[in-house]
Amino acid sequence: MAAQQQVSFGFMIAAVDKAGTSDADLYKGMVEDAQFGHALGYETVWTVEHHFSDYFPTPSPLLLFSHIAALCPGLGLGTMVLVTPWHNPVRLAGEIAMLSLLSKGPLHLGLGRGAAPLEYDAFDLKLENAKQLFEEAWKILDLALKGKPFSFEGKHFKVPLDIRLRPDAKRDNIHFYGAIGSPDSATKIAELDLPPICNGTLPFEVQSKVLATWAEVTRQRGGNTDVTKPVAISCIIADSDDEAEALARQYMPRWFQLQVEHYKPDANGFPEIADYQSFAKVHERRKSMSNPDNLGPFSQVQLFGSPKTVRERVQKYIDVGFNNLIVMTATPDIPQAMRRRWLSRFATEVAPHFSPSFGTARP
Repeated sequence: MAAQQQVSFGFMIAAVDKAGTSDADLYKGMVEDAQFGHALGYETVWTVEHHFSDYFPTPSPLLLFSHIAALCPGLGLGTMVLVTPWHNPVRLAGEIAMLSLLSKGPLHLGLGRGAAPLEYDAFDLKLENAKQLFEEAWKILDLALKGKPFSFEGKHFKVPLDIRLRPDAKRDNIHFYGAIGSPDSATKIAELDLPPICNGTLPFEVQSKVLATWAEVTRQRGGNTDVTKPVAISCIIADSDDEAEALARQYMPRWFQLQVEHYKPDANGFPEIADYQSFAKVHERRKSMSNPDNLGPFSQVQLFGSPKTVRERVQKYIDVGFNNLIVMTATPDIPQAMRRRWLSRFATEVAPHFSPSFGTARP
């Protein structure tokens, strides 16, 4: 086990399985996967919020987690992320407060602004307002969960009466994070006094710059940089690196194809929106990685390989500065038995080298 390093491991569940699986069975599989990961010793189960497409259709992570909290007492519950502009923030605060009382485990709530024109258009919201909507929603959540009367006057959200949220949240049990996809957004998340939550798709040097930028701005503001820093990373474990890479080439392109379909620009596009220039570039990368021949750079920063290679990748993420790794084995078309095999191998052949929660490390 790597000494002097405090790292936690969570896992992602998602509404995915082999093509043609019904929505009812997708949700059944999510719940079963949560129980499976809990039994393996993972500390937190994470899921996403998405609407109106085949791309991880999970419109209410908190509703899902209220069910899982009863089945898996003590398991942490995490969102990657709740897209706050799509919610009434006062109602969302009340639902978070309820879940904090119904769950015996901690809540790790990543917050984000979203980037899919489809979802913004369907909710009759303007994508160009996303940044302001996100900032105002976070301010309201923070005020509401303090347990004191508050009101709020923003450009997009208003709380015209002095109200006090009920029920009282178990606030010490709730941990918020702001989604960061680039060094530019790292500055804004730090200015909002939110810890970072990231995804492991960028080169390690860029991810290091993201955390360094966030830490610098946070220190300038007198904030605490000794916080939980989650990162979500895809995981495929096989007996050899070549076998894992072959599996990645088989399964990962479908994930990127669905992203291309889900995030495609609408008639107005998003390249013209200043706040979304980086998202436009990400969209082009997704198109490229829909071709298995272009997966090389992506694969090099994922947990793809033999147990030894995956352990080396975990160490790189720790060296970058992350201390909470979200293991992602659930992507579209991957059967339950296969994603469970990878999750189990990570828990028995990788995690014990870094965390005593997983028992004795295997060679």
